[in-house]
Amino acid sequence: MTIGFIGTGEITKAVVTGMSTVDGEKPTILVSPRNEEIAAGLADRFENVEIAASNQAVIDGAETVCLALRPGDAEEIIKTLKFGPSHHVISFMPTFSQARLSGIVAPATRITLVTPLPAVAFHGGPTPVFPPDEDAIAMFDPLGTVVAAETDDEYQAMCVATASLAGAYAYYETIADWLQAKNLPADKARAFSGAVFYALAATARNAPEMSFSELTHESATRGGTNEQVLKHLKDNNVYTAFSKALDGIWDRFENAKPSSD
Repeated sequence: MTIGFIGTGEITKAVVTGMSTVDGEKPTILVSPRNEEIAAGLADRFENVEIAASNQAVIDGAETVCLALRPGDAEEIIKTLKFGPSHHVISFMPTFSQARLSGIVAPATRITLVTPLPAVAFHGGPTPVFPPDEDAIAMFDPLGTVVAAETDDEYQAMCVATASLAGAYAYYETIADWLQAKNLPADKARAFSGAVFYALAATARNAPEMSFSELTHESATRGGTNEQVLKHLKDNNVYTAFSKALDGIWDRFENAKPSSD
């Protein structure tokens, strides 16, 4: 199978890196020359990656075409391209619905929405997929955790949740900064806070039968330090503010949809 990528930004770089470092046979990958530096870097690093002469050359040479363009530019670029009825179009653009894409990639009709995160580069990223296309799931499953959405709202909700990444990093930056303020060297503060981040993620991943509420309860021993911090954050409406921030992203996605969708 040949997989083509139109748009060679950081997400394409992560996905191509992940696909090119899995065990076993690697797919043949065509990348567009849109970002020469990233395209050249991928082609130099991986034998299975080639740079196509143009966006149209990507489509002409691949059965599966991944669209990884900036939403503001995407529609005008895609309208200049010619797809075939047998193409499988995979979109990484969360504000583009299937209905919107179907009007600009016709006569291709097989359209899958996917939102990979940068961690797919080292096979550790969660990837929402809609609809639950078997080939798309198989493509991204080796790159981390695939979560297949059954409805458009399920998919959109997961896309909204990806807006929490920067806030999560800032949480652990706060820990590192506090440690430095208590005279822990910066490298040790970064290492410790990062290890806490990893430990929490690993614990949750290795105990899928436990809800996050149960994990929280287990960590917040009555009268203990974790319970004290948790209470302080709740009393100051930190989690309510976070939930409202996600509501704002949901509204932003809703407002970005064309009225015809």
